[in-house]
Amino acid sequence: MTRTQIKHLLYKEWIKTRWYAAIGLVVSLALSVYTCINAVSMLHDLGGAFFYSTLLTGNIALMTQLKYLPLAIALLIGLPQFLPEITNKRIRLTLHLPVGCTAVVYTMVLYGLAVFCCTLLPALLITVITLAVSFPAEVTVATLQTLLPWLLGGMTAYFFTAMIAFEPVWKFRFGYILIAYFTLRFFYLGYGVGNAVTAYPLLLIITLISSLAVIYTSHRFNKGEL
Repeated sequence: MTRTQIKHLLYKEWIKTRWYAAIGLVVSLALSVYTCINAVSMLHDLGGAFFYSTLLTGNIALMTQLKYLPLAIALLIGLPQFLPEITNKRIRLTLHLPVGCTAVVYTMVLYGLAVFCCTLLPALLITVITLAVSFPAEVTVATLQTLLPWLLGGMTAYFFTAMIAFEPVWKFRFGYILIAYFTLRFFYLGYGVGNAVTAYPLLLIITLISSLAVIYTSHRFNKGEL
């Protein structure tokens, strides 16, 4: 792809998603601020010793309000990015550009992934700074280890959204939706504080496979397979 073609494609994607990204940014900032205030308030209300003992025993958890935020942002970005292209068949014109189907699809996907990350980055920074300032390093690291599966779950949900949108046959779409539902549950299991580390290899593999699966359904859509 030439630089001009990339710029035109990225601008088209930006027009489709800019307001949804703005909404996601505002929501993620508001939720992260609320969650951080709530965590610090719990620390002060319960007292340090009792708070840390209940945290380690799993009776309370930090930042659980952020659990499904990456998933919501992924859908907020992915659905308006891909569904209009598919329902109106406009994507066929894009895929038939003389630059290769895979290059076009992954330019779109990488754009969406970048918007997803940029939308969540300010909220993540607020969370990390609050944890680092208000809690011991052990608690901060353990909480961030718990947050990572939720972030990977959001990325995987975005890839699944693109994969399902490109699938040309509705019965297969329904099957992919079921696969996505049961697969994403692995990212949102009730991992204890710091215990999610053991699941990292599996979650990373799932995220990688879902990112590659977009190629398969986009080629099926481009060929009009039934």
